[in-house]
Amino acid sequence: MTSDSMPQDAAGQATRTEAVQEGDDGGELLLPRFLLRGPEGISVDLAHFGGSADFRQLVDRLFTTGRFFRGLDYAAFVRFAWDFEPGMVIDEIKAREAAGRPTVVRFADALVHFAPNRIPLYRAVKVVRGEAWYLFEPVSLDFEMDEPVYEEDENGEKRVFRIEKRMVPQKTKLDFDEFVAQMWLKGVRFGIDVAQVGKAIADGYVGRLAIAKSLAATAGRDAGVEELAQGLHRDDAPRVLSDGRVDLTQFRNRFPQIKAGTRLMRKTPLELGALGREVSGRPVAPAVPKDFDLAALAGPGTRVERDGYGEYLVATLDGFLDIDAQTNLVAVQEKIVNREGVSLRTTGDLSLMGDEYEELGEIQERRTVEGRTITAHADVFGRVVSSGGTITIKHNLSGGAAINRDGPVIVEGLAANAFIHAPSGEVTVRRAENSVIVGRRVVIGEQATSCDILAEELQIEVADGCALGARSAVIALARPRGQTETLVSLLLPDLEATAIAIAGASERIAELDAADAAGQRDLAALRGHPELVKYMMLLGKLRKQELALTAEQKPAFQKLGERVAPQLKALAALGEAARARAAEREALAGRIAGLEAERDAARQAVACRIERVGGDLIVRTLKLDPEAPPLAGLPPADLRARLRATAHGNTLLFSGGSGRFEWRWATSAE
Repeated sequence: MTSDSMPQDAAGQATRTEAVQEGDDGGELLLPRFLLRGPEGISVDLAHFGGSADFRQLVDRLFTTGRFFRGLDYAAFVRFAWDFEPGMVIDEIKAREAAGRPTVVRFADALVHFAPNRIPLYRAVKVVRGEAWYLFEPVSLDFEMDEPVYEEDENGEKRVFRIEKRMVPQKTKLDFDEFVAQMWLKGVRFGIDVAQVGKAIADGYVGRLAIAKSLAATAGRDAGVEELAQGLHRDDAPRVLSDGRVDLTQFRNRFPQIKAGTRLMRKTPLELGALGREVSGRPVAPAVPKDFDLAALAGPGTRVERDGYGEYLVATLDGFLDIDAQTNLVAVQEKIVNREGVSLRTTGDLSLMGDEYEELGEIQERRTVEGRTITAHADVFGRVVSSGGTITIKHNLSGGAAINRDGPVIVEGLAANAFIHAPSGEVTVRRAENSVIVGRRVVIGEQATSCDILAEELQIEVADGCALGARSAVIALARPRGQTETLVSLLLPDLEATAIAIAGASERIAELDAADAAGQRDLAALRGHPELVKYMMLLGKLRKQELALTAEQKPAFQKLGERVAPQLKALAALGEAARARAAEREALAGRIAGLEAERDAARQAVACRIERVGGDLIVRTLKLDPEAPPLAGLPPADLRARLRATAHGNTLLFSGGSGRFEWRWATSAE
């Protein structure tokens, strides 16, 4: 056991020796100041201890000169030999003083000579893959004995003739303290298994045994980050609806929102690993832990702050957390960015509160993303629904749907077996196949094949076997697809109600004109009344001050006014009625002009231009029934049937397989 007490002499005082008197030969061995010898054993004084290099140098000198430590505490011995690198002695002293422990440490009972005849007892050691193997076998020492030689005298009695010297082997055992010294000299200076070697010696074990093992280096810890903000990760629990039901297709919190000033994460510094050691004592260095600069992780919307406790990544604005797994950038953005795709495993269905959402992965089939402005960078197989922003699909829309209630839809790739519905916005698709597309304005940049398209304005580069319904259509090339021709239906708005409204307004104007004529006749009859003529003449002269009434004339004038009062009231009523009819006539004329302008504009809007007919093509008019549901609101299957149906009242404008076609309703005879 290791003792932490100071060696003392017979008087109880601590002693320090610069020389140890040993052996029968009276030789002296000079020892360094840090090694103390006293009644309680051999100790190291840390106050004078320079480090493990000094201790190993001392041990080499002692063991090579035939000495070893008796009663050795191997653990303390190994620690002094290897664990006190420069600077660590001071740390050990401070730790012991803080714990109230002495700075003089015992590690052996005594320093003694190694009997020369015992040195051959210790065999060579073999080191294999970090383990030292020793072959234990029976050992013995040869002792010299006096053996008398007898002879018979002349009387036949035996007597000692002479004494001969003879070597006699005697069984013995190895000694652990000697074993440590001899193994040191044979290169095993670390990791001896004290219990196993001690048991092998005590039991007289015969055979090969691993007596020492190297110590593997302890790995350090790379610098990392500690998450500080709550909700940095999604909550995959199912969303609970307002009525208490659980929606298994949606997660509770997929995109956490962050407030400005929130500490997102703290850098955890690297930790160095511990040295390992081979049985020879050679150190085995651990791998150097990796470090990083926290600023390299700070993306848009974040910054690095430092205080006495560490480095922190802090949000600089309100927004949504975005962690890019490829670049390791941590950002806080006003838009939601998702890189994992939309599926039942990753996100479930999404109903987004933010104004802008960007998806870098696939949106898988039967999954729905609802938001405002939505940008999908990969293929979309599910449904994308916008409340009025912009839907942009950078790749393909395959088997899915893009629905925008009040905004545009852009598909930069192929729309195949898809449904695109933007009745109030513009739909732009590079190529489309077997799709149903509804938009206020639809532009197909390259080719539409076997599609059903409804629009107010339609522009297609190539239409193959499509059913198209539009008020205005411009097609560069129209041709069939197999046995299916391209069918263009020009949507004629219902102008009958407009005509009825114009006719009604015109009839009302005629009625007003007749009323004006009758009013003029009544007015002429009133103005021919003699007393009224006289009263109006006198009133006019009085107002122009051409006439002044005497006191005797005033009562007569007042009586005249009383007599013509009913006629004056009738004149006023006729004038008010005439003014009302004039205002109504002006309003009706404005309404008629507006209705006629709308009618003319509607007729002007209906037009078709097909630059080249490359096969079977039918162009017809299609009158819209105001009592029927709007075409834009029909389900895809019903819209397909309606655009391809033969309806009563349609007018065939073109049927052929070549040439060019152009038609405008405003200039037609219809």
